[in-house]
Amino acid sequence: MSAFINYFADDSRSSPINLAVARVVLGTYLLWRVVFLDWGFYQEWPRALNIGIDFLHRDVLLALLPYQRWLVAGLLVSFIVGYKIKWSGGLASLLLLEMLSVKATVYLSGTVESLFVCSYFVLLFAFFHDDDAMSADAVLRTKEKSLDQLNRFLKEGSNQSYRMRPFKWALVIVGLMYLGAAWGKLLNGSFDIYLSGAQLQRDILYSQVATGVTRPIGEFVVQHEVLAWLGFVGTALVQSLFIVAVVLGVTVTPFVIGLIGFHVAVILTLGLYFIDMIVVLSLFGAWDVVYRKLAADQTNAVQLVYDERCYFCARSLYLFKHLDINDSVQFYTQSDAPSELVDRDEVDLEKEMYLFRDGEAHGGYDAFRHLFKQFRIFLPITLLMAFPPVRLVGERIYEYIADNRNRHFVCSYEPDETS
Repeated sequence: MSAFINYFADDSRSSPINLAVARVVLGTYLLWRVVFLDWGFYQEWPRALNIGIDFLHRDVLLALLPYQRWLVAGLLVSFIVGYKIKWSGGLASLLLLEMLSVKATVYLSGTVESLFVCSYFVLLFAFFHDDDAMSADAVLRTKEKSLDQLNRFLKEGSNQSYRMRPFKWALVIVGLMYLGAAWGKLLNGSFDIYLSGAQLQRDILYSQVATGVTRPIGEFVVQHEVLAWLGFVGTALVQSLFIVAVVLGVTVTPFVIGLIGFHVAVILTLGLYFIDMIVVLSLFGAWDVVYRKLAADQTNAVQLVYDERCYFCARSLYLFKHLDINDSVQFYTQSDAPSELVDRDEVDLEKEMYLFRDGEAHGGYDAFRHLFKQFRIFLPITLLMAFPPVRLVGERIYEYIADNRNRHFVCSYEPDETS
């Protein structure tokens, strides 16, 4: 099984987890970069250094950069939780592309180019926002489903496959970008110089002079021309053939590993350049396979019993069912729960939801806490929910919902035979 997925060959997966991982990781990383980049610095430059886009070097555009940063940050927070992805992701991407273009009038580096790719990726999320089945938007879309459909999904699951078109087209964009990088090396210099590895040695020496930092691995490459030659040839081949592998539908794992290795080598010899691309390339990993190995399995199964008439209950459990890719949670409604679980004096199904772990009943707020506990990725949330102040507030909220569900949250249960 490949460590990295060629989504161009097949843009569907049996679980929606990969899109959710990519949205959270990419959004969080961009949020960090946007907030902590010094956007005000570029106002100090009196003129554009990159003539081709010098029309963007305007005082008003430069002055807006520090303020646009916070607008983009707010949009990215919405994107991370998956709320209004079409608009939050789309606007965040377009604004950031404009900001990066203004920045590029003064300083067009590998870092700026990498952030352009990150922005394109976010824009693809916005275009194909309906593909993300584990977002706040997806939970909101459950209102379009009948109560019978939701109950059936929780108890039986779904055999559908999940499309991941943002990955498919992002892979093409990244592949073309690397092809352009390889081609650009030949256009911007002498083929003989690059083929000999001399250009890489010059770049290392220039970096040492410009930064005043000497890196041992860089020194080693400068002293051994054959390493510089191998570095150039190996990088050029991987960069050029990556898009070929994508389009032909063969495995991309060797190429992604090679490109990540290239970026790590650049960091070790030249400094923190193109580090953003390591994040982008990692997003194509088979994270659902990793999650399946880490998630609880049927040997650690728990049983959860909820009110089948409660629309709010069914909708609130929707994401948990998607997370439960190993079927470690057995969902039951009040009417079909095994008697050995619910025929107990301490169990009152009319009052609250229950989760049963190793035969022990946990009701109400504790049922939700143990449900989070079932998914190891939520360990911080589980610990936070056990904290007395959080527990106190959580129990009050749960009691309010439970006490008022007949008025606000319960629908009449009429099975939908046609759904």
